[in-house]
Amino acid sequence: MAPRLMRKRLFYMLLQIKSAFKFIPGLFAGTLLFAFIAFCIGMAGVKYINSGTGLFFKIAVVLPADDKLVSLGFSMLTQMDSLDDYCEFIQTDDESAKKMLRDGEVYGIVYIPEGFVEDVLNGRNTPAVVILPDNPGIETVVFRSVLNAGSDTLAYVQSGIYAMSDAYMQFGLSDRLSESSDELNDYYLRFVFNHSNIFNIRKVSPTGTLSGVQFYICSGITAIILFLGFLLGSFITSENRETSIMLKRSGISHFYACICKCLAMSLACTCIIAAMLFIIKPILRSLTVPDDIIYSLSLRNLLCLFFGIFIAVSYFFTVYTAAGSGLYGMLLLFCLNVVMLYCSGIIIPASYLPKLAAAAGKFLPAAYIKTLLDTLYTDTPSGITIAAVLAYAVVFLLISAFIRERNCHEA
Repeated sequence: MAPRLMRKRLFYMLLQIKSAFKFIPGLFAGTLLFAFIAFCIGMAGVKYINSGTGLFFKIAVVLPADDKLVSLGFSMLTQMDSLDDYCEFIQTDDESAKKMLRDGEVYGIVYIPEGFVEDVLNGRNTPAVVILPDNPGIETVVFRSVLNAGSDTLAYVQSGIYAMSDAYMQFGLSDRLSESSDELNDYYLRFVFNHSNIFNIRKVSPTGTLSGVQFYICSGITAIILFLGFLLGSFITSENRETSIMLKRSGISHFYACICKCLAMSLACTCIIAAMLFIIKPILRSLTVPDDIIYSLSLRNLLCLFFGIFIAVSYFFTVYTAAGSGLYGMLLLFCLNVVMLYCSGIIIPASYLPKLAAAAGKFLPAAYIKTLLDTLYTDTPSGITIAAVLAYAVVFLLISAFIRERNCHEA
C-alpha cells in the first residue's frame, strides 16, 4: 500500500512540475514587463538617494578695497574644508551684491568694514553688516542660525582673551600680556581652522552594506518576484473542490498538494529569473560598469533565490486560497504587495520611513526575500533568515491547506 501511495504522490508532483513549466512563456513575458517597472522604480530611488538633502548657501561678500589683512583672512576662510560642503562666498561690489540678492542668486550679503581684523584683535568689536532677504525661506533661516553660531563663537573667544588680560593686569603680569595674547589667539585660530579634527567621522549609508545601485538591484528582483503573483492565479486556483476531494480520497492531502504546487512553481520561477540573471551578467561586464554592480551567481546564491521565491509563492497560495477566486485574489494581492513594498524598505530604504512602518516591515515576507537576495553581493546568507523564511512558508502552506479542507467540508 505504501509503495503505491508513494508512486501516486511522486506522479502528482511530476504532473505539477509539468504544469508549472507550461507557464514559463507567460511568466517570462510578465517578468520582462515587471523588470521594466522595477527598473524605473530603481532609477528613481537611486536618484533620490544620490540627490542628497543638504543645503548649499551662496553668500555675496563686499570687502574693503585696500585692507590686505581682511583680504588674507577672507582667503583663509573660503579655503576651510568645513565650509566647502555647504557654503560658497562670492566676492563682489555693493551694486552687484544687491542685484544678486534681489534676483535670488544669493541667500545674503555680508559687508566687511575696513580694519575689521585689527578691531577684533584689539577689542573694538566693529561689527560686520549682514543683509538677508525680506521673505526668508528655510535656507535663510538655517544660514541665520549659522551666523549666530559664528558670532557666539567669536564672543566666547574674545571673552577668554579679556579674562586673561584682566587676570594678568590684576596680578602684575602686564609685561607678559602681549606674548600670552598671541599664544591664546594662536590656540583659538588652530581650534577654529581644525575643529573638524575633534569629530570621529563615520559614513552611514541608508542602504546598509550595499551601495545604492546594489540595493535597488536586489529590491528590483524582490519586486519582480512579488509582481509574478498576478500571473499565478489560474495555476493556484486550477483545482476545484471536487478535484481536491478526489485527491484526498487517493491519499494526497491538501497540505501535500499545496507543497507540490509551490515547489513546482517556485522551480519554474527560479529557472526564469536565474536565466535572466545569467544573461544580464555578461552584458553588464561588456558595458564596463563598476565592479561592485556585478553580482555573484554561486550555487549558494541560487539556493537563496529559490528560498525567496518559495516563500513568495506560498504567500500567493494563501492569498488566492483565502480570496476564493482569481480576480479577488489579484485585488487582495495588489493591496498587500503595495503595503509590503513600502514598509519593507524596497521602494525607498527603511531609514527614510516612519518608525512604525519600518519596525513592522522588518517582519514582513518581502523583507526576508530582500535579505536573501542581498546575498547576490554579500554572499553570506544568514541561517536565521533562512529559518524564518522556511517557517513563513510552512505557516502559509498550513493556512492554505486548512482553508481548502474547510471548503471541501462545506461542499
